Amino acid sequence: MTTPRALQLIIFTASLSGFFSPAGQAADEKPLDLARKEGSVSFYTTMAATESKLLAGAFQAKYPFLKVEISRLGSEKLLQRILTEHRAGRGLFDVVSNSGFEMHLLNKARLLGRYQSPEFNAFFADSKDRGGYWVDMYSNVRVVTYNTRLVAKEKMPRAYEDLLDPAWKGAIGFPEGQYAWYGTMMRVMGDDKGKKFMQAFGRQELQYRASQVLITQFVAAGEFNLGFVYDNQVLRFKKEGAPLGVAPLPFVTKNMHPLGLAAAPPHPNAGKLFIDYMLSREAQTLMKNLGRVVSRSDIPQEELGRFKMIADDITLADRLDPLMEEYRKYFQ
Repeated sequence: MTTPRALQLIIFTASLSGFFSPAGQAADEKPLDLARKEGSVSFYTTMAATESKLLAGAFQAKYPFLKVEISRLGSEKLLQRILTEHRAGRGLFDVVSNSGFEMHLLNKARLLGRYQSPEFNAFFADSKDRGGYWVDMYSNVRVVTYNTRLVAKEKMPRAYEDLLDPAWKGAIGFPEGQYAWYGTMMRVMGDDKGKKFMQAFGRQELQYRASQVLITQFVAAGEFNLGFVYDNQVLRFKKEGAPLGVAPLPFVTKNMHPLGLAAAPPHPNAGKLFIDYMLSREAQTLMKNLGRVVSRSDIPQEELGRFKMIADDITLADRLDPLMEEYRKYFQ
């Protein structure tokens, strides 16, 4: 994410410019009947098109009287689109899912509405907003993968400090712009220990690449011994026969993709129904089967069950400028 001061100013302006008036609800009509009258729900998301369409199809099979209109963009572009629409006085989306930082900024700009779904209590405490403005729909979990043909089991890292071994110099793939990871790791490690680790890790001649999936491909091909990647990519490549393993670190961090209702949704009842379904055990199990990590406490994560997972502190977006400045002392 690369939108600090200018974006923060836009968000501040949006927060002062008032809200669209949400549609009223007749006291004698049930939400399901009102949703039926609305006829559609507009979903803005960063989720892969194949996955979002599959989930929308499952929702429509359950509620055939509602059409799901999906708009998919990258995290920053989606944030910019919503802010632009708001400044133009146009509220076009009902439900949004974006990366954690972007969702926090939308909430700060008062562009999310409070809606505590009946499914709210089924989610881990660190994976939902206490005020009821968002719940994690799915997460990308950051793991360290290794090539099983190049790294013996007894040599694989078992602690983050093991990554500082001179043997790994120049052999670790690392994605660019890992500001949320950096901020979360610093919070967990503490300032003193964290700075020492980041300084030493940054000197490991990291092999920077634009994305986690590229790094996964390079590790699978034997170009890198180790790589910082997302868990779902490792699982997908392993199913295709790639020689990949996951280092048993004491904890891993997760990049949440919260789901929230618009502050002034065009179809408020359909939007709430859509959120209820997406957070339901049925839909969350479907997401898990797609290889996503979910945050419902009643759905086991067999592949990642041995890991302690720590959610990103998305309020770090409030100090993005200094966070990026700190990060660039150590990394590209």
